[in-house]
Amino acid sequence: MYSTGPGPLLHYFQWLEDVFTRAEPRRHAYKYLCWLLSRPAPPGSEDGRNRLLTTARWDEDQVRDRVRDLVVGHLGSRKTSLVISEEGFVKKGSSSAGVTRQYCATSGRIENCQIGVFLLHRDTTGNTVAIDRELLIPPPWAENPAARRHAGIPDRRQCASREAAALAMINRALDSGMPARWVVADAPYYGDSAAFRRALEHRRVPYVLASNAGSPLVSQRAAPGGYVRWQLGRREGGSYVCYAPARTDLGELAAAASYSQAVPAHFASARGEAGLDRYSVRKWRSWYRHMTLAMFAHAVLRITACRPTTLLPN
Repeated sequence: MYSTGPGPLLHYFQWLEDVFTRAEPRRHAYKYLCWLLSRPAPPGSEDGRNRLLTTARWDEDQVRDRVRDLVVGHLGSRKTSLVISEEGFVKKGSSSAGVTRQYCATSGRIENCQIGVFLLHRDTTGNTVAIDRELLIPPPWAENPAARRHAGIPDRRQCASREAAALAMINRALDSGMPARWVVADAPYYGDSAAFRRALEHRRVPYVLASNAGSPLVSQRAAPGGYVRWQLGRREGGSYVCYAPARTDLGELAAAASYSQAVPAHFASARGEAGLDRYSVRKWRSWYRHMTLAMFAHAVLRITACRPTTLLPN
């Protein structure tokens, strides 16, 4: 278990306070974080917690950006990598936003669940922290506008693919100015998408992406601008498709391919110690609000474990 107590949480909560312009949601946000982390907190009503996730006025995307900036400020470097992963959240019923019977990577079988696509920040020592999130809205919801309205899914957020969700998160991170030595994904949706690969290449972002395509042990071909595209055989079957500067060593590609191995431990920690799956909300916006606060709580744990004496950046 991490040793983070109320003091460090209060310390890092300063990073968010101005997002909650009114005292009531600010107070409930701190209590919610204490609840996620199973920490003592001033008494508060269940109604206050529900209002925080539903009707209270605050911008969950602004908090998302603060989570990213907090993580980058404490753990980031020029060799930071971005890891794309998804997590399934098993649900009963059919009214929760995005829920349907689909393959749940968490349980390894098809069941009724929501699927979140997450962007993880990996530092040079292997610390892995989520900095962005998107809820997948699967195709059955596209044919049911009444269900979308009931779940509060905005019209502008239709059924985007995994690749589109991941690319939106990557672009947000890169547009903020954070460096990314690699983009890594262990699910073949991304490596099999030519559009996804082209978008990363357009930004000159090196990648190592799992693919279903078969491959010899190693093959390579030149790409514009001094880059090379590789295809590496994958032990589990299929291959890794890669794109990097021509001088890149194959050992570095293999190391980047291994970065996804830390994902299960990350989500186990985020669930068990920061309440990532500790929610019963059904609305689209409430899912984002819960996930964002849980990401912040987990980031505090990670930063405190790695930098126990670090103060907030100026």
